[in-house]
Amino acid sequence: MVLFDDGSAVAYLADIAGHGLQAGILMGMLKTAARTALFDTAGNEPATVLPSLMDRLNRVLPAVKEAQMYATFAGFRLNLDGTIFYALAAHSPILHYRASTKTQRETYLSVEQLPIGLLPVDNFTAQTAMSATGDLFIALTDGILEASNKQNEEFGLDRVQQIVSDHPTGSLPGLAGAIPASPRACGRQIDDQTLLLIRRL
Repeated sequence: MVLFDDGSAVAYLADIAGHGLQAGILMGMLKTAARTALFDTAGNEPATVLPSLMDRLNRVLPAVKEAQMYATFAGFRLNLDGTIFYALAAHSPILHYRASTKTQRETYLSVEQLPIGLLPVDNFTAQTAMSATGDLFIALTDGILEASNKQNEEFGLDRVQQIVSDHPTGSLPGLAGAIPASPRACGRQIDDQTLLLIRRL
């Protein structure tokens, strides 16, 4: 997460395809490149911050990775007025829990874009959402969503949604522990399980 002088912030979640040392090294490089790029965009128009970040990462990563490797990405640009810009690159949809109606209303925020670092594309885009006090935004890696039980049933977004609906006002650390604990109870963990929770206060 990067906090800007005007009180706005950027938070993101990235997931490297693959496992082991090479994936870990590439994640470290991505985090360094992202932090540098975000400070370079501090004075930019809010709507351009995430696309600019993704374009920069898509240019940087190919020079430091194996050909088959890439990163999925989910990012947020958070404004003080409650406006949220969000962007996805080959990432699972974002869950948006609306505190005012005490329901998620099946709200998934989704944008279809290619992953970061796979092909020499540009023109990544960001979308806009409005948040109200108490609203939750949740991004998860596929290690949580694709965890399977003995019947090969994936955990999926619907089960995550149910956990959030059961604990909508709980602490973020508590919710962050409850969500991955459920798929782990269903079956063996075979991939990274990471999530990003954002609540508007």
